[in-house]
Amino acid sequence: MGAARRRPNRSVFVRWSRRRATALPALLVLAVLSSCTGTSSDGSPTTSPGQTPPTPRTGGRCGTFSIAYDPTNGYEASAYVVGSLAEDELGCDVSYVKTTSRQAWQVVASGQADVYLDAYGRPALGAKLTRPGGPLVRLGPTGFRGGVDLLAPAFMGDLGLKTYRDLSDIAEIGWGQVTPAITTVPELLPLARTFVASQRLDYTVRDYSQVGVGVGMRDLMQQARLDNEASRPNLYLVEGPRELIGDGPGRVSVEIPESAADNCQLNRVATVCSLSNFHYQKIVNSDFAASGSPAYNLVYRYRLSPDEVDNLTEIVQLSGYRVGSADVASWINTHPNVWKRGGGGGGRPAGEPPAREGERPGRGR
Repeated sequence: MGAARRRPNRSVFVRWSRRRATALPALLVLAVLSSCTGTSSDGSPTTSPGQTPPTPRTGGRCGTFSIAYDPTNGYEASAYVVGSLAEDELGCDVSYVKTTSRQAWQVVASGQADVYLDAYGRPALGAKLTRPGGPLVRLGPTGFRGGVDLLAPAFMGDLGLKTYRDLSDIAEIGWGQVTPAITTVPELLPLARTFVASQRLDYTVRDYSQVGVGVGMRDLMQQARLDNEASRPNLYLVEGPRELIGDGPGRVSVEIPESAADNCQLNRVATVCSLSNFHYQKIVNSDFAASGSPAYNLVYRYRLSPDEVDNLTEIVQLSGYRVGSADVASWINTHPNVWKRGGGGGGRPAGEPPAREGERPGRGR
């Protein structure tokens, strides 16, 4: 893993390297219980416009608590951290609701789930749903910072592929007899096509869901490394936490200008039309926010430091980008002092496993 290379927020290029993972400090519980207001380390606001979130209240029983997540992303560890804490410390009846990053906004707004912890993109819909009196409330960022990168197998970088200016040198960067193409998921297809058009590249844009190689972002983020092992030329436009994209083993990121997204237009399946970095946001159902549930208090205060984010992304990688409740529960079991906190109460009986995806504890098992 390479050392961190931080760049100014308004850089004309978008290229970040994964920061070195560090051990989770024993004060994580303090971060989870800290306020989510103010500004982040890069100066951007940590709260979003919209209706004011209700102030957490003490007391009350948790009852049911449903968490939306996108299994095809593979990196949504926060869902299972919050779910495990809610079940163990607050005695909540936790369930996990499968959705997609795009559909999650409507799933939470309609009450099919209480919360989604990795919301991004869809600015117009977000503004509409979180307006005063609307069905959603934004609770600020989780601490995970996301972005969009163009990834290539490392051997193409060795051949001279460094920036978008090198993409037209088809023979030199290793395409050979292969048709040059950028492959991505349906949610990023408009952004990929806009980039190709803006640079006047003789490249095709392929839908990863139609290629038949993998499913979703969890597989797409690993594809450049696999292609490097097979010496296959390819390019992939990916979205994810900054710690999981950028330069990495078997892959390189290609520098592309943020201005290449200027003419991108969202369609009915797209989530993002920007090459700028962003913060993953916590969104909750308005009725749930006003319910006085201790689970709302937990979500309200859930915010991770950069070191803690690094540690959780390590867990994501160890899980093969298929992080789940078992991965998080295993980590919690080996760090009991980190998660001990007073006043939780109502945890699950000793030895009882955490809820599986789509299940509620103590039901149907």
